[in-house]
Amino acid sequence: MKVLRSAAGIVLGFLTFAGMVQMLPKFAAGLASESESTYLFVNLAWTVVAAILAGYIAARLADRHEFPHAAAVGLLIVGLAVASMRAEGAPRPGWYHITLAGCGPISVMIGAAIRLLTKPRQTANVKTSGDAIRR
Repeated sequence: MKVLRSAAGIVLGFLTFAGMVQMLPKFAAGLASESESTYLFVNLAWTVVAAILAGYIAARLADRHEFPHAAAVGLLIVGLAVASMRAEGAPRPGWYHITLAGCGPISVMIGAAIRLLTKPRQTANVKTSGDAIRR
């Protein structure tokens, strides 16, 4: 059961990222006609937000060992970035693809860290007898 939960967290995190990245052209269609550099920066910001959300989802579903699950999503994002670079050729600047490939995994880890910060803490079972208090 834990393996299925881990796999589901990684897959759903990555699908969230991929879905959000695929939605960007619909929302930013007007920006592409204004300026290519503006579109590239909006795309980078959108990618960072999508990766943070993907890392949060992967860590949330993992419930334990949040960072390894988020790292798996980050690795998938790097694979997607490399595939995108190979498919597009060189119509966009090199810095753009390198930045996308680098921001994805870092942002995923930030999402996992946010999950850890918002995760309810479990309190230890502490003895409250008089002997324990005096020590």
